Amino acid sequence: MEAKYHMTREENIFVAKRNIVDYIWKSARLEGLAVTYPDTEAIYNGMSVQGVKVSDIVAVNNLKHAWQFVLDTLDYPTDYPFVCRINQCVGR
Repeated sequence: MEAKYHMTREENIFVAKRNIVDYIWKSARLEGLAVTYPDTEAIYNGMSVQGVKVSDIVAVNNLKHAWQFVLDTLDYPTDYPFVCRINQCVGR
């Protein structure tokens, strides 16, 4: 019997791309950034947002770039240098 939540690689990628704004927003909130979901979505789409600090916008964009890096390098081995590169994207 197949596991109830077994998904193929393609299905996992689809779900990640479909929910990427939500993942970024939740990560931003975890980091203590004062951004709303609509603000995060607007920043993700490259629009300017009134009332959001520049440092928060930069942090959301860094999370976006980290996710893009992960999705662009799915075939790379998950090793220490790879994780350091993700951390570098987030911490710029």
